[in-house]
Amino acid sequence: MVQNIKKIFNKQGFVRLKGVLDYKEDLEPVLNDMAFIMDRLVHRFVPKKDKVKVLKYNFKRKYSYLVGLRIPELDQYFNIRLPQNNINANSDFFASQSIWNLIKNKKILDKIEKILGPEIASNPCQNSRIKQPEKRILSKNLHDGLVGRTPWHQDAGVMNKKGQKGTELVTCWIPFTRTRIENGCMLAVKESHKYGLVNHVTGSKGQVEIKGKEMIDKLPSIALEADVGDIILLNKYLLHCSLPNKSKNFRISMDLRYNKAGQPSGRDPLPSFIVKSKNKNKIKVQNYKQWIALWEEAKVKCIPRKWSYKYPLPTFKGNRRDLTNIISS
Repeated sequence: MVQNIKKIFNKQGFVRLKGVLDYKEDLEPVLNDMAFIMDRLVHRFVPKKDKVKVLKYNFKRKYSYLVGLRIPELDQYFNIRLPQNNINANSDFFASQSIWNLIKNKKILDKIEKILGPEIASNPCQNSRIKQPEKRILSKNLHDGLVGRTPWHQDAGVMNKKGQKGTELVTCWIPFTRTRIENGCMLAVKESHKYGLVNHVTGSKGQVEIKGKEMIDKLPSIALEADVGDIILLNKYLLHCSLPNKSKNFRISMDLRYNKAGQPSGRDPLPSFIVKSKNKNKIKVQNYKQWIALWEEAKVKCIPRKWSYKYPLPTFKGNRRDLTNIISS
């Protein structure tokens, strides 16, 4: 399988790799840090009379309680990048030692190398997603990709023009919970990366989604189910989405991204840096403190702007790159 990773990836547009990560060593530290953030939010937002009681809740019940408080942009406290809009000096994001360790994880980078080669950069287009059972989600957030359903899209659709066309990008999707159709796994259209970049539009809550997505129903899709410890690698042009969480349990995942070193990240001015190279002198970001410093520098650059970072939707004149026209041709 190891020898065939690139072959399968190039043919399908994705590859599922079983048992790459160890729960105790690689994943549990991230969940522990999430739990720590959760307790900080309890101290900050929960009324004094209820704090002791809520602090005793388990992760699932504690998060549900916080959601019930209608804390603005609650998901951002657990997301592993700066917010897209209206960054200020107090803008929060989830950047712990455990996240740094995951980005630099040798087991992940060894698999990425099979596709991109030995010169690899961390791409700042990265997210964490805590998805409650859909029946608990506010209707306005049902199609928010960080907490609800993720619409059909290509990962290239949320990059700037240089990144959309000129960057070899691989998404590494990491489940922290067993992921099945019932609790909202990803769907993908096999070999759809061969369509190239297609037109996108702005959907619910500013979500980027494919124009003519109704045509995808005519294409055979596959459920990308995964177990804890697995990773799924995606081509930037693969058509994919996530299903609603119809189960009684949470679905937690992260998507890290990597590109060939020296190519545009597609997310300026957020930090991109070399994480693997034959020449060790090229690896300038060596530790957690240096990594955090890069994000703080990016925050300063973003503050004067009305928006933190903008990416143009993939749009081509004459609708020639509408999915409808591509499939029909």
